[in-house]
Amino acid sequence: MKMQSISFELSHLSLTGLSCGDEQAPKILALHGWLDNAASFTPLSHYVDNYHLIAIDWPGHGHSQHRPLGANYNLLDYVQDLYELITSQGWGKVHILAHSLGAIVSSIFAASFPELVDKLILIEGLGPLTATPEQTKDNIRKSVSSQLKVASKRKTIHPTKASAIEARKNASDFDLEIAQILVERAIEPLNGGYTWRSDIRLRSHSPIRMTQPQANDIVSNISADTLLIFGTNGMKMLKQAIFQRQNMLKQLTLVEFSGGHHVHMEQPLLTWQAIAKHLSKKNV
Repeated sequence: MKMQSISFELSHLSLTGLSCGDEQAPKILALHGWLDNAASFTPLSHYVDNYHLIAIDWPGHGHSQHRPLGANYNLLDYVQDLYELITSQGWGKVHILAHSLGAIVSSIFAASFPELVDKLILIEGLGPLTATPEQTKDNIRKSVSSQLKVASKRKTIHPTKASAIEARKNASDFDLEIAQILVERAIEPLNGGYTWRSDIRLRSHSPIRMTQPQANDIVSNISADTLLIFGTNGMKMLKQAIFQRQNMLKQLTLVEFSGGHHVHMEQPLLTWQAIAKHLSKKNV
């Protein structure tokens, strides 16, 4: 099924994305990971049936607007973006399909606004990353320093698209085909070559992370029926958090497929079959 370009105007910025399927069918809102974009869900879109898939580019990613000067990309800002998107469109309850950063944001959102979430599908992520209270001052210091350093950096310019695709592959755990899908939406022409569309501020450190008790409060308050998909060779830090927190959820189904952190792009058919099965279940 071919994906079509879409856009949404929020009060503070504009979001872009890709969609497919019947607009009158139940909605699946798809949320990509850090430094990815809406094209992360293109492989899955070939199998979507009986649903309206809406994949957005997070602010600062893909074709979406960057946050204003002086603003940063703190985790809870994405939660606010998500809340405004769903409520401003009058969608009511939606199914949420989310990968990595998207899964972290969606976990927080589902716990905080259960009235807006029907079924939840998380890929390689469950709840926020954490820090100890004793790490607070060091994280703040690191964040302030990194923001100043990042702001003074210039984006890399690649002479060709192939060069950018190769660089993306080398920085990840997937093949050139997947890298190309992501890179086509992630670059723009500049000075006879190509550079990244993403906001360079995305690479700065977060000033504050939740503590483990705060993360536990988030995860234990997810009431939506949840499917959690992860790869056999997925990100170890995220997988460890999944196993530590899995018993906190009220309704959880765990599924493992052969693949890495982007298992939904490596195994789109198996991933969609698991999603379709999950969505077809009646809510308890």
